[in-house]
Amino acid sequence: MHLMKSVVIGLGVLIFLGLGLLGYGFIQKANTPDWRLFSPSSSPTAALVTTKPFGNLNLDLPNDCVIARVQPDGNRAYLTIGPSGACNRIVVVDTVQGRVLGTIKARPETSPGTSK
Repeated sequence: MHLMKSVVIGLGVLIFLGLGLLGYGFIQKANTPDWRLFSPSSSPTAALVTTKPFGNLNLDLPNDCVIARVQPDGNRAYLTIGPSGACNRIVVVDTVQGRVLGTIKARPETSPGTSK
């Protein structure tokens, strides 16, 4: 009977600790969305993973278009292309793999001969 009480108390303590860790994780995730309990940099295999340089990334911008602003966001970068007109767009780039993920345009492109 004494053994059964010890097992029940021990399991109760484990449930209480698990719920405490779960609550702590929810609070941390709410305050910092990128938070992780075990970050990749603290794992023993993280030192083995290296990012290879991707070389040059060609955006194929017309001659009169320039990169007006760069907004980094984690593994992505948002490039604001300007000054205006056909150049006006935002290009989303994956900075780890060095590839363009997509382009955001204010207006759809119109081909010659079509009216707006």
